[in-house]
Amino acid sequence: MPREPLARILGLGRHLPPQVSNDQLARELGTTTDELSSSTGVARRHHAQAGQGPSDLALLAVRGALAEARTEVGDLGLIVFATATPDVTFPGAACFLQAKLGAPTIGALDVRAQSAGFLCGLDIAAAFASLPAPRGGGSDARYARVLVAAGEVLSSGLDLTPGGRDMSARLADGAGVAVVGRGDHGARLLSVCWYTDGALADRFWCEYPASCQYPLRVRAEDLAAGRHFPKADLAALAPVVPPRIAAAAGDVLSAAGWRAGDVDLAILDYVDPAIARAAGESIGVARDRVVVPTEQFGHVMAGGLAIALADAAAKLTSGSRVLLAAAGPGLAWGAAAIEI
Repeated sequence: MPREPLARILGLGRHLPPQVSNDQLARELGTTTDELSSSTGVARRHHAQAGQGPSDLALLAVRGALAEARTEVGDLGLIVFATATPDVTFPGAACFLQAKLGAPTIGALDVRAQSAGFLCGLDIAAAFASLPAPRGGGSDARYARVLVAAGEVLSSGLDLTPGGRDMSARLADGAGVAVVGRGDHGARLLSVCWYTDGALADRFWCEYPASCQYPLRVRAEDLAAGRHFPKADLAALAPVVPPRIAAAAGDVLSAAGWRAGDVDLAILDYVDPAIARAAGESIGVARDRVVVPTEQFGHVMAGGLAIALADAAAKLTSGSRVLLAAAGPGLAWGAAAIEI
């Protein structure tokens, strides 16, 4: 008996800003193009243009998703924006996207689950989409259509000198969006889970600016030490991440009633593509059925899964079984099972 979906992904969209020349980036980072590719596993990456925030990138992805979902902006009941790099400190990127869309006066909130942010957004959207209409509010559910945006502009906060070679060659910009709700069309969201282990927060983080530091959130000595740039202890996380991704994948596969061999496509996202590939082996999905977004366009944290899913969905046949899984700062990780 087919499992009743939590909700449906009714439409998808994505946007990647202009591609950065590997030659140019290699020169800035004091290395060669070949070394840059081999050491990071990243084939190409994209950087936003000056003045663009994640809400701008998401706006460029929204129209196609709304059309595919047969949804007007005025039908939206909630906007959830997953990002670690909001346009400004506050308010959130969701507020800016709401204004740029001309959306009605509805809830607009950001979520901070970093690389697992799209999974978090789907989980929230599915929960809201299942809520009934408020008493006296008519026959339609209040949150019949939820817009989930996931995007980052990481490039404006990178160390583009030889000292930042490892992380700055991995991180990139982009956005993906999904319209989630109830309906008789679209991909079936069968299961989603995500977890956080805050004890590992300083293994992959951006420490400054920090509101806990008084009276200045970032001092001259912090800037001189590069403490405002993303840092990750990839060696320490290497044995930690694959089993956690595999466990989350096992949770959603079991909930969906699937085995690893049933998966037609697994999209596995992590800042180190080799670790994502190792997670795929742990799950038991054939290597030729695994897509690693970081290999294709750099690690876009919250946006990676959303962008790759939008790219893949257009090529998959009806009934295809898709596994999403990711891990990143927090340490946050999770997975989702989706039937196209």
